[in-house]
Parts: sequence; C-alpha cells; structure tokens
Amino acid sequence: MPVSKTAEPIDQADCPVGDRTNMIYSGSQVTKGRARCVVTMTGMHTELGKIAKALESKEGTKEEGWKLLVHRLKAGLGLADSTPLQITLNKLAYWLLLGAIILAITVVSSTGYTNMPNSIATYAVASAVSLIPESLTAVTSLTLAVACRELAARNAYVRRMDAVETLGGVHNICSDKTGTITLGRMVVKKIWIPVKSAFLSRTVPGQRSDYDTTTGEMYSVESGTDPFYPRGTIRVVRPDASDPNNEMDSDDEDDVTAHNIVRIESLEPGFQEFVHSAALNNMATIHRGGRKKATDGAGNEKTGENESENAGWEANGDPTEIALQVFAHKAGRGKPHLTAARRGNTVHALGRMVSRASANVQTQNLARQSDHQLNRVHTAQSDNDTLPMIDGHYEMLVEHPFDSTIKRMSTVWKFIPENANDDGGDYDLVVYVKGAVERILDRCTHIGLGENKIPLTEEGKDEIIERMDTLAAEGLRVLCLAGKYISNASKEEVKSIPRDEIENNCCFLGLAGIYDPPRPESHGAVMDALRAGIVVRMLTGDHAATAASIARSVGILNDTHGPLAVMTGQEFDALTDEQVDAIPELPVVLSRCSPETKTRMVDALHRRGQKTVMTGDGVNDSPALKRADVGVAMGLNGSDVAKGASDIVLADDNFSTIVRAIRKGRSVFQNLSKFLVYLLSGNVAEVVVLMIGLAFRRDGVAVYPVAPVAALWINTISAGPPALALGIEPTAHDTMDIGPESFQSIFTASWYMDTIGYGIFMGAQTLANFVIVQYGRHNGAADIHPRCNDHMVGLQEGCEVVFQARGTAFATLQIILMVHAITCKNLNRSIFHMNLRDNTLLLWSAGCLALVTFPILYIPEVHHRVFQIDGISWHWGLVFGQLVLYLVVAEMYKMGKRAYYRRRAAKTINPVKEMEKRTGKKLHVAYTMDV
Repeated sequence: MPVSKTAEPIDQADCPVGDRTNMIYSGSQVTKGRARCVVTMTGMHTELGKIAKALESKEGTKEEGWKLLVHRLKAGLGLADSTPLQITLNKLAYWLLLGAIILAITVVSSTGYTNMPNSIATYAVASAVSLIPESLTAVTSLTLAVACRELAARNAYVRRMDAVETLGGVHNICSDKTGTITLGRMVVKKIWIPVKSAFLSRTVPGQRSDYDTTTGEMYSVESGTDPFYPRGTIRVVRPDASDPNNEMDSDDEDDVTAHNIVRIESLEPGFQEFVHSAALNNMATIHRGGRKKATDGAGNEKTGENESENAGWEANGDPTEIALQVFAHKAGRGKPHLTAARRGNTVHALGRMVSRASANVQTQNLARQSDHQLNRVHTAQSDNDTLPMIDGHYEMLVEHPFDSTIKRMSTVWKFIPENANDDGGDYDLVVYVKGAVERILDRCTHIGLGENKIPLTEEGKDEIIERMDTLAAEGLRVLCLAGKYISNASKEEVKSIPRDEIENNCCFLGLAGIYDPPRPESHGAVMDALRAGIVVRMLTGDHAATAASIARSVGILNDTHGPLAVMTGQEFDALTDEQVDAIPELPVVLSRCSPETKTRMVDALHRRGQKTVMTGDGVNDSPALKRADVGVAMGLNGSDVAKGASDIVLADDNFSTIVRAIRKGRSVFQNLSKFLVYLLSGNVAEVVVLMIGLAFRRDGVAVYPVAPVAALWINTISAGPPALALGIEPTAHDTMDIGPESFQSIFTASWYMDTIGYGIFMGAQTLANFVIVQYGRHNGAADIHPRCNDHMVGLQEGCEVVFQARGTAFATLQIILMVHAITCKNLNRSIFHMNLRDNTLLLWSAGCLALVTFPILYIPEVHHRVFQIDGISWHWGLVFGQLVLYLVVAEMYKMGKRAYYRRRAAKTINPVKEMEKRTGKKLHVAYTMDV
C-alpha cells in the first residue's frame, strides 16, 4: 500500500520504523510526486540490509571454554542446533549402535574365545541386528509425509517435514493480527448519531428527532463470516440499563422482531442522512462473486448435480469505503440503489429522500416488486414491510478525492426526479464530506441537515471528541461524516468552486466506528490453544488500543493478566535481556512491533526454555520466522522471502489453521511414541530371547531359540506394516487436553517402562514356550546338536526337537507381536474400549501377518532351510495360552497406569476448569476439528 511521506522532522527518538514518515527505505518504489532525498545509510546498514543480515545470523550460545567445545561436538553429531525430532532420532541411533556392538561382543565372548564355531558369527550378527529397528527410518518418513499431506488438504503446506513434530511441543503462538486472527477486511461496527431518539412515530409525516451531542444514539451493525455480505441487522445500543426499552433477554440478539432493531422502512431522518452520506460519498463497489467448484475435505472437487457453490461477495475500492458501502447496503440505501435511474413505471424499493427541497413529496405503497437488478437488498428486519418509494435518483457533479494532507474527501450530488413533470430545480444540491474527526469538525458549523439543525458549539465539539475517544478505546478507527445543501442554481458553477469553499460550513452528521473484525473461528481456536496449555501472543503493528480490543474479543487477553500484558514495541525494545528475563510473564500483546521486536520475543522465549510458533507475511518478518522453532508464513498475502524462511505456509492465512496444525503435530508425536514402543519392545523381546538363548548349549556351542532369518523377518517384514499403521493413527479427541510438557521428549519414564516392560515380558513368553518344548516335553540338552545352527542345510538328524521348539517360539513371538501392535494403538486405554475400526490398516496388517505364520511353518524347504524351524501341532495350545496371558497382563498393566494418571491429574491444574473459574461460565468443549 502506498504511504505518504513528509519532510517534517520527528521528535520521537525511538519512533518505530513504520511511523518514520520522513524516511524512505531501500527497495521502495515511488508511486506519485517528486522529492530530493538525503542518503543516510547504504548497503547492510539500511533497513533492508539489516533484514538480510538477520537472515544470515543464527541464534548463538552463551557457552564458553570446554562447554563451548562440547556444544560444538554435539552439534557436529546432530545432538544440538537441530530440530527436536532429528536430535531424538540421532540419540536413539547412537544408543542402539552402542547396544548392538555390546551384544555382538557378548555373544562372541560367550565362547571364551576358544573353539569358536562358524555359526557364532551368524549368532552375533543376528543379536546385533535384532536390536536395530530396520523399518524405523521408513516408518518415520512415511508418518511425517502422511501428516503433511493431511495438513496440505487443510490449507497448511509443510516445507520441512520434521516441523510437524516440533509443532506438537510448542508453548507459545506468536501471531500477527491483521488477516490472521482477524479477517483483514474492514467493517462498520458502531455508528453514533447526535439525535435524542432513534425511533419516531410513523403517524406523523416528516417528524424529526431533536439533535443532542450529550448522549446521542449509538447503533451496532451486525457482521457475518463474509464482511462484504450486504445484509445484517442494525440495532440501537442502549447504554442505560435502567431504560425500560433496554430490557433484552439472551435470545434478543437473534430476534428479528426485537424492539431495538432499526427498520429500513422507517429510518430516523438523521440516521438516513448519515447513511446517504456513507453510500454516495464513496467510490467503492460490492458485487456478488462468481461460482466456484465445490470441494470435499481433502480438497478434491465434488461431482454431481450441485458441484458448484457461490463464491460469496467481492468488493473493489478502499477498505474503509468498502466498509461504509456495505453498511449502507445493510441499511437499505446502497449507492446503486440511490444512483440507478428507474425504467418506465418500475419503482425502486427505497425510502424517499428526505431533504429540504423534497419534504413535501408524497409517499405511497409499492404496487409490485421491481425486477431491476439493483432492487433493494432484503434484510432480516425488513422482509415483511413495504417501503415508501423514491421518485428519482442521484447524479454526481463533483468529486474531490481523499487527500492525505487534509485527511478528507467530498462529493457534490444533484437529485433528478423520476416524474418528468417534476422540476429538478426545486431540489438543492447536496455536499457530503468524510474524513478524520478533528479535520471534519473544523469545517462544521452546525449539527444536522434538517430544519431543526443546531449550531455546533465548542462544548458540542468536546462532546463529539469524547464520543470519538470512547469508540477509539474499543479499538475502532473513527471517521466523521458531514454534509450540507447548496442552491441548485450553483450546479453550473459548482465545478469551479474552490474545494476549500465546498468543504466549509458543513453540518455534522455522525461518527462511524470501523475495525477489522476477528475471524469467527479465531475465538474457538484461541480457547483450544489455552486448553492445551499454549499461550497465544499477538504481535502486531497496530496501535495498542486496537490490538488490546481484538485480543480481548478472541480471548487472548483477560482480566487475570497484569499491567505488563500489553506493551508497545518501543517499550519492549527499550528493555535489556536481563530486564526482559526478570518479567514474570512476557506480554501477550505487543503493539507497534518492529522486526527486531519479534526476534527479541523469540529469543526471550527460548531463554525461558519454551518453544514458539511465529507467524509473518512481510520481508521484515523473515528473521523472526527463521529464528522461531516453527516459522509460519502467510500464503495469500505473504512475500516470497517470508515463505522461503518459513517451515509452514498457510494457504488461507487463518489462525485456526495453526492450531489445527499443532493438533496434528501432537498426534504425530503420539504416533511416533506408539510405533517406537512397538518397534523397540519387539527388538527387546528378540534380544532377550537371543541373549538368554546362549544358555541353551551343548559341547560349548549355543543353539539360538530363534534363527537369524526368523529374527530378521520379525524385525523388518512383520514389524514394518503395523508400525506404519500406528504412525498414521487418527488424532485422539483428548490431544488438546494435555499440556505441552508432555510433548517435549519421547523418551519419558513411561515410555521406557512400556518399551522395556513389554519387551521383556514378550521375550520371556517366547523363551518359556521354547523351554517347555525343549526341556519340558523332551530331553533338553540331550536333544541339542551344534549342527542345528547350520544355515540352508535343512533339517538334520538330531535337530527335530530344536526345530519344533524354534517353531513354537517363532509362532509365539510373531502372533503376540501382532496383538501387541493393537495394544500399542493406545498405551493407556483398554484394548476392549478402543475404536479399532478407525484404523483398518492396522487391523489388516496385523491380521495378515499373523496368518502368514502358518505358511512359514508348513511350506516345505522354506521352514527347514530358510527359517530353520519345523511345523508344530499340539504346540499351538502353548502359543494361544501365552497370547491370553499377554492380554491379561497388558490389561492389568494399563489399569495400573490409568489409576496413576488419575491421581496425578487430580493434583494438576485443568486449563478448562481454570477458564471456567476465571470467566464464571461453564465452558462446553466440543471436539470439532477433524485433523
């Protein structure tokens, strides 16, 4: 957007960059005018150079000496200065590598380093491989890829996959206001008219309310999800609760018959003149949008009869004028309605223009509705009443466009009657002026356009200014509208009349409070974030009052916050890092922010050990996006530089999409934990079997309970598909009921208990069945032969019992692992209370792989030569007995965990209950997000 520049000096020493109107920055383009400039900075010292320098810099460390050397070594190994997921997986890889080496050495050492058979090398390799989850990398990549695809279908495009997992553990969301939390479109919220009453008797023609600046009448204007939608209810706001006309119940807001609704068939003349000024002194246009293809939740086009839907309303022009034009349409007096000439006998459904020259025009009921394309917009409060007609239309004679130096614009209009016999010379010309309140009041001498207008005194001006301050305190941008009548005899010379004369001696009509409304879904998204223990912070370039008002309306700011919850960028930047760290709670609203302010906020949060999401759209936001744990750029209004520095790009610029992405990030974190428990507990079970299997020996040679190929089969083919299914597990409903501290590290005490506990128990079950077959039913070591380890030679004499014991152990471990995969679907909930049908891939993979056990056991040559096992018969009783035992123990273990978590939850603060206590209202938590 073009910005006007001036030559006047600025006295404020710490003036924000955006307010330095006497400075031109590198990379700017001149749209109008001429100037002679003095170069003060060049190269990397310019504001653009500072941004480039910040993009190249990285967040440093305060470590010194040996600690600095250790930090650099960890960074080289991928254990520092990286994403949490990369650090986690790197740590896991190093520990697994160390464990595999120890296992291999242990196996070789069991021989005493004397008379080592050839099979011992295979045994050592099998033991080492059994500890390493070969499918981990593939499953992790596929899990993140699926999550990225699901987020892309919901308007969040992930540029770096591991950012999805990082999202789950953020403590803060630092968001812009305009276009992200708000719609990025201006609407009229309140109107103030200096009259004593908004409602007059219909039985008295031409009746007017008296003018009064002491109280006046305040109107509120309804806005829906589409700010350009030209329909909505206009209500009179009654500040006096004792007024009997102000008695409203909770359902009054939706009651179109409520007493305080303004009906466009009976507008109070003062309000009507204000509406005409808003509509005519306005160059904006609104129109219905085109048709767009209907899509499903995944972004795919729907097919069928109703495959397209309306694209809503569109507008052209200045955002402020668009807001006034939409308001005028809601009041039934849009510009097209006032300026369109009637065709033949077609009457236009508008109220008559009340002016000094047309006060005697008769009103009549409409005989029929017009088919004209500019027929009035029906509103909820006016569909049932018939309007008086207007017997003409307006034509513009002069336009004086908005001038930033005088901060006002004006237009001159003449009224052309529809009836050819009616002399247009009887109607005065009307001048409408709008602009900044102080500038317009300086040009006004009276209040109101009617015959009962009153002089504008200094006391009246002070009262109007006080009313302006009240609206501004609500975060509204306040405009002043005025007008006057001039003789029709001047219509030929009006174009030559100086602008200053045209805009002088005007009559004050009222004030319009305009703002950028919050998105309808922003409040719910903020509540979801607070419920999840995430602090939402608004960092905006707007003024403090506007930012604080929007923050309160969406729930970011509330009465529990202290005086430092709202700060300006200058105040925050004036603090040293030590002073910032000393603040008990960092501000949740930062107004008039500069790029450095956002970067300092990220650094301050990092020093507190907290992760943050940072949003941005401009080039100057790029350093903060790069410095944040997750940088989120705007796809609709964002610059290419910001998108390049970000991790995620929002296709709809919507704050709720960020919260949805965090929810998905938490789901990915939980899924990573689930399939890591599944994979590594299976590895632990194999290690237990192979390590304790070293005790099953004869003549100094150990016979492994599970053959190396069987171990490799379980470790890759059998473990991979169920792990992938666990990685794409649907998001749990209670994901946002957990604080961010639960998503900082996968390797928690509970995770270790699950992984090691399940692994040891499954390994013990496998060994138990091997021992029962080998030692319980048969002769134990007497039936063990060293040649039973020889690979690809088939079943040799004397190995029948060993092969059957191995077959039993293999079937036990294979089938229990498939049931274990379903158990890991939820590590706390009973398997009998899970919704197993929401992840059919898990059921199919576990079921099919369990069935594959049978051909492996019974296909000739495959079971003897490859897997070194033999078919089993009565042994299936042992297998299914161990399966039942596993289910019983797993359910008892989960029951104990649930009891522990319930006791712990009773001692912790519930965010929802805290909000209910703070607001005094019962909050209904509805799980509506589908990601």
